[in-house]
Amino acid sequence: KITTALGQDWMFLETLYRIYSTAGYNIAHVDVTAQLCVEHNIRYEDVERVEAVVNWLETQYPSPAFPSRREDAAPVPGSTPYYTAYGVVQRGFPVLRSQRGDTTGANDPPEVLELMHRVTLIPSHEMTLFGPRITIYTRDGKSYTKQATGREFMWDFDEEARRIRDVIPGLPIPAAQFEDIIATCRDLDGQDRADRLIQLTLKQG
Repeated sequence: KITTALGQDWMFLETLYRIYSTAGYNIAHVDVTAQLCVEHNIRYEDVERVEAVVNWLETQYPSPAFPSRREDAAPVPGSTPYYTAYGVVQRGFPVLRSQRGDTTGANDPPEVLELMHRVTLIPSHEMTLFGPRITIYTRDGKSYTKQATGREFMWDFDEEARRIRDVIPGLPIPAAQFEDIIATCRDLDGQDRADRLIQLTLKQG
């Protein structure tokens, strides 16, 4: 049975959605940190420093064998400490925002650029991938910790549809047309032709 339909049937066991335009391991630093701040009403002004215990492979991109950059070096816009700081300051990150080629921080909130220097990454051989443990130390002497599981970005169709709608303002098609794309994807098995999706990506009229 192991080889039944081998090369014909394909199954994706797990799919992790990279909702932000950054390296996949950074996405949890935005959302987990943001959730921690929401849960405990932590504001930028309250924060003394942030520690993130991460899988050691996520500190050297794309791998320790051939690193093109180190995430645990001095923080710059687009680095892991930057995204962690964004999670604190903005409690999220703009889905339409890309950091490609922008290391100046010219369009970033000054609070993010300041706080990222107070974020420390701690490499660990025991942490799961995409599952940092975030600890925020506040100025009143308290600390708050949230452990990610690495599965936060494995969600169902409804959650994907909810989140992906944030791209609508940047699309060259009307919002209603994008909703048609979502509806078609939801019912893709029932469509007569797959090229219906291609047609929906084109400007109408």
